Amino acid sequence: MGSLTDLPPELVLGWAFWMVGGLVLMLWFRRRSAAAPRHAPTPRPVPSPASSVRRSGVRPVAARPASPPADDPFSELHTLLDEPDQR
Repeated sequence: MGSLTDLPPELVLGWAFWMVGGLVLMLWFRRRSAAAPRHAPTPRPVPSPASSVRRSGVRPVAARPASPPADDPFSELHTLLDEPDQR
């Protein structure tokens, strides 16, 4: 490995500016973080047992979408696709 005195001065100055810039950013971030107000953590709501228990074993039935108007070119397709499977 060569001597450090063989390095070009532009490289040494660039490295020095890079390190000083990083140090300035680090100090700024630490001071900014120390000055920021600390908020107390908000407590999470505790779910009540009644909210997770179903009253009956029957699921609510979703409402069927309204049938498409008669002048709709895809009304037959909608009707075929919306019918429940009769197997």
